[in-house]
Amino acid sequence: MRPFQRFPSRPILDAVCRGCSFSLLLRRAGVLLGAVGLLLVLARCDWSTEPVEEQSLVVEAFLETNRPLPALTLRQTQSLSSADSLGEPATEAEVSLVLGDRTVPYTESRSKPGRYVPTTDTVASPQTPWTLTVHWHGTTARAEGLTPPPIEVQEVCVDVPDTPVRAVQVDSLRRDSLDIPADQGYLYPIDVTVQWADPPPATGTRYWVRTQLRPDASPFPSEVVEFFLEPAKIQREDRFARRTDARQWKGVYAVPVDSSDAPLPEHDLTTALVRGDTAFASFAQTRTDPDRREPLSNVEGALGVALGVSVDSLTHTIGPEVEPCRKSP
Repeated sequence: MRPFQRFPSRPILDAVCRGCSFSLLLRRAGVLLGAVGLLLVLARCDWSTEPVEEQSLVVEAFLETNRPLPALTLRQTQSLSSADSLGEPATEAEVSLVLGDRTVPYTESRSKPGRYVPTTDTVASPQTPWTLTVHWHGTTARAEGLTPPPIEVQEVCVDVPDTPVRAVQVDSLRRDSLDIPADQGYLYPIDVTVQWADPPPATGTRYWVRTQLRPDASPFPSEVVEFFLEPAKIQREDRFARRTDARQWKGVYAVPVDSSDAPLPEHDLTTALVRGDTAFASFAQTRTDPDRREPLSNVEGALGVALGVSVDSLTHTIGPEVEPCRKSP
């Protein structure tokens, strides 16, 4: 088994934002989340319950703790009939970010219209208030927040069973008919326990954490099985299980095999954590809501989201010879 490897944040934020119709240009180079940070992406999406006129501004900003402010992109919304899902770049905008007592102006790239870069090298320090302001063709978009404390994966324990278990493979979660094609298959249900340190004492903010297991093995081809697993969770941080001065979460993912005596295929598992405030929680919880076209917005005067987050992940190889995990007391 290869030792734990710590990776940057881009793939992690990818997972958080999966299902959005806009493009995420965040993250820092690496596995679960490449330069994650602040960026604005404008796409044809309706973040509110009211109809949206064409050529509205859509803001997407992820400001990551202890990471430099990245370039950002501004675009316009498009009608649903438009062939361009991203929309046209929003050029000639005035963009600035106030981080603590420092104002960081952004300037538009000469080679890439709609792309804006910070004029100074500035790192987002933990627990620092920030305000993002965009002026574009008479529209003013504004969002504010507080960068959360950094989050760090302290330990990941993996418990692999000795043999696979039998599972039913069906192609639907329908309950209105018993005439659903079903086959039997085998899988290894793998329990994972992740531990991370509590945030610093009271700051007046109740943080939320999204946990996620990202194996690179093929998923079990059954909606029913996947429905009862728990490869991800988001909830208020103080509601996770506590162990001394740390928080814990237990998740489960499955790796399919061909037979009852097949060994566990070797694969990489990335365990990711993202910490944010209530605006982040609303975004993460509503991004997959079937009754909404897009997640809830926290941007005033425009569409989209602007969030402060902290991200961390660990990746290691899982295989037949993996050492058993210590269980939580």
